[in-house]
Parts: sequence; C-alpha cells; structure tokens
Amino acid sequence: MMTDDLSTLLHDAVADVEPADRLDEIRARTASPMRSAARPWFYAVGATVLATAATVAAFAVLDRDDGGDAGPSHHGHDQQTQLVAAYYVGDTPMGPRLYREYDEVPAGDPLQAALDRIEQPASDPDYRTSWTPDSFGDVTVDEDGIDVELGVNDLSDDLAVQQVAYTLQAAAGERLPVWFWLDGQRGNRPYDAEPENDVLNLVSISDPAEGNEYEGSFTARGRANSNEGTVVWEIRQGDRVVKSSSTTAEGSVDRLYRWEAEIDLTGVAPGTYTFVAMTDDPSDGEGPGPFTDTRTIVVR
Repeated sequence: MMTDDLSTLLHDAVADVEPADRLDEIRARTASPMRSAARPWFYAVGATVLATAATVAAFAVLDRDDGGDAGPSHHGHDQQTQLVAAYYVGDTPMGPRLYREYDEVPAGDPLQAALDRIEQPASDPDYRTSWTPDSFGDVTVDEDGIDVELGVNDLSDDLAVQQVAYTLQAAAGERLPVWFWLDGQRGNRPYDAEPENDVLNLVSISDPAEGNEYEGSFTARGRANSNEGTVVWEIRQGDRVVKSSSTTAEGSVDRLYRWEAEIDLTGVAPGTYTFVAMTDDPSDGEGPGPFTDTRTIVVR
C-alpha cells in the first residue's frame, strides 16, 4: 500500500509547464513519421468551438503561478514505473465532468502511458472512462503539437475529447494542440483543453490516493474553485462524519487553485474510511449543491 511519503511529486502540468527539456525528450522519442496530406477525415461536431492552431499556441505562454498543485505523495516509486495524471469522467451537481487521479504505470513514454491508462478503468470506482481498449494507436509530439492515432471514427462526445486533451497536455507538460488521425489522415483542426470551470469538477484530491494507509496524520492536497476559496473536508465511515474541518485554497472564481490541509488522525480508530473534499455551498441548499471528490483511506 502507498503511504504519505513525499519522495515523488508530480505537478499539474496543464496549469504548470514542466521544464522544456522534458518536452524535447518526448519529442525525440516520439518523432512523427511522414503523414498523408489528404483531406481531413472529420469536421467539428456538437456545440463545442474548437481552437485554431494559433489560438492553442497562445495558451503555451502561461502564467507559471496559476495554481497547479503538487501531485500525490508516492511510496516505492522507482525507475521501473512512473506516475501519470489521468483524467476520468464522474458525476457532479452540474452533470458529468472530468476528475483527475494519479496512477503508477510502467516507465517509458509518458504520453503513450497516459493515453493507454485512460483506455482502462480508473483506480477510483467513482470515475469512468469514455474510451475502450484499442481506442488509440500511437501518440507522438512534433512542432505542430500532439498527434494521436485513433482506432475509432467517433469524436461526437465533447467530454471524451476533453478527457484526451487534458490527459495528454498534462503528460507533455505544455498546452499543445491535440490532433487526431485516422487511417493516416489528420483531422481538420486541433483540440485544446477547454476552461477548467467548464470541464473539470470544481474540487479535486491529489492526496490521498485511493487506498492509501495512514497513522497519526497525513497531508491532503488538491485543487478547487470554491466560494471564497473555502474547501471543506470530512472523514466519514458510512454516513457518520468522524472528523471535519476546512481549509482555504489560494484563490477562487476564475479557475481551480491549490489547497492543502494537515489531517490529524488523533482519536480516529483503525479502520477503513472515506476522505471527502467539497466546495462551500453559500446557497444553503438552494443551488445545485457542493462539488465533491472522495478517496478511500485506511487508518492503521
């Protein structure tokens, strides 16, 4: 089981671009073969307005203090494995949105590993994926952005496309345009990660990971967009709230910001619990209700 060990930290790379040499290394590993210049095989679908390449390129120039949180503590990580940020679909008071979890996968190309990961079920049973095994082929990076080979001819689900865009941009450490290819032909336009407030669940947990074991205390962290930055947390066993308090994120309103809380387990008996993080609900129940994220934890 994983424990609260700060030996490995991952950054939310959609918000915080990692060092450029990482992207150069990925590009070198995944240099794209020559592709057909034939007519694009699909056109825009649904109501989503897709960014042009010029618009997407502008997103690469970001304020590096825009609130990405450190990723999860991880125990036992070595050169045989790596951590990837994978985005999955889950239910919220305002319909399905994306949730993020960090998963340990075999070492290698981080983009391919992240893409392969979202073809599989999430570690958190509350999440689901929009993609089936063999939905994707190779993923490569070049000067035009991220290229993804598709095994299915269907991009009609906007949230499914966003699942890919968020996951791959996090793996690349840069907001690069995502191009989809089918049978050697590139789509007619790129996709970018849409604004967080429109796509993401408004609170996320980076730590603890699903199934972590603790004794004494642990550090919880994540990102949220909540009223006045207030993030409420609870430790529950069934319907019973064993312990609760709140912390304050680094900001609010325009996007998700980092939050962190030290959780004292004094008085919490050994057993299995649910750690819950939620947004503040200033409407007193008249609005859609708080956004929540949960993790199963074990107290020793």
